[in-house]
Amino acid sequence: MIAAIAAPIVFVASLPWLQNQPDALVYLCTGIAATITVVGSFVVAIYEHRKLDEWHRAAAGFSNQWGWIAGSGLVALLLSLPPFHGLVMSVAGAVAGVADPDRTLALIAFTLGFMAVVVAQMACTVVLSIVWRARKSRAA
Repeated sequence: MIAAIAAPIVFVASLPWLQNQPDALVYLCTGIAATITVVGSFVVAIYEHRKLDEWHRAAAGFSNQWGWIAGSGLVALLLSLPPFHGLVMSVAGAVAGVADPDRTLALIAFTLGFMAVVVAQMACTVVLSIVWRARKSRAA
C-alpha cells in the first residue's frame, strides 16, 4: 500500500528536477512510477478482497460496477465547464513550466487521454467478462 501511495508522491515531488532531464529519462521515470502505483493497487485490492465477507463483497461489487461509470460521467460533465478548463490549464501550465500554454492543445490532449482511459476500461470489462463466462461455463 505504501508503494502505491509513495510512487505518485515521489513522482510529483520530482517534477521540477524531471523538467530539466532528457525525454527518455522522463518517460522511464513516469513508467516506473505508474507501474509501481498500478501493481501496488492490485496487491492492496487482492489483499483487502480476501478479508471481506459476503456483505462487503456485494458492496465492493456494486461500487466497482457503478463507481467507474459515475466517475467517468462526472469527468465528461466537468470537461464541458469553463472553470474546469481553467483548472486543467493551470495544472498543465504549472507542471510543464509554461506561463501561457496553448489552451486548445492542452484541452484536446486531456480529453483524448480521458477518452483513452474510458475505452481501455470498457475493453478490459468486455474481455474479463468473456474470460469469466468461459471459465465458469466449463464442465466440471
